[in-house]
Amino acid sequence: MLSNKELMLLKFVKTKPSYAYEIEKMIEEREIRTWVKIGGTTIYQALDRLCNKGLLKYKIEKEGNMPQRKRYYITENGNRAFENATEKILKHSERYYFDLSVGLSCRNLMEPEIFKQSIQERLTNLNDFVNHFNEKFAKTKELYPMKRLMVKEYLLSHYLLEQQFLEKILKEMDNKGE
Repeated sequence: MLSNKELMLLKFVKTKPSYAYEIEKMIEEREIRTWVKIGGTTIYQALDRLCNKGLLKYKIEKEGNMPQRKRYYITENGNRAFENATEKILKHSERYYFDLSVGLSCRNLMEPEIFKQSIQERLTNLNDFVNHFNEKFAKTKELYPMKRLMVKEYLLSHYLLEQQFLEKILKEMDNKGE
């Protein structure tokens, strides 16, 4: 089984044989870290792991005065693993482990005012994030065809649902005088 990080790395290399640094830049430009946990240094380790599994191979290249670099290519086994992992992810729903669920379960042991302030602060932070996300989304929408925006629409729907939920909690607390 491939991790989400490994699947994304296979995706990038499948799209275009690349150096690790190029992959890092694509991750940054597309803000993939907003929805996949993938650190900069772990990219190199994960690429090596994928090579050891036989899913990627590399060629050492040297251009001009640049140091030698590894350009990664997907193997036949890598293509099969990519297709199988993608199909499995799309078919099966995953459980959601949100920190908010844990915090809400602890609410009855908190002072109501501290709980309310915490929810208000979370909503403020979420509103700021959604505004930033929408700005980036609008720019991306101009650059890419609709089929490549499904991930952003999916994420945005979750953020908007959480906003509505937090607003409902605050409204209920105000109506109860908490």
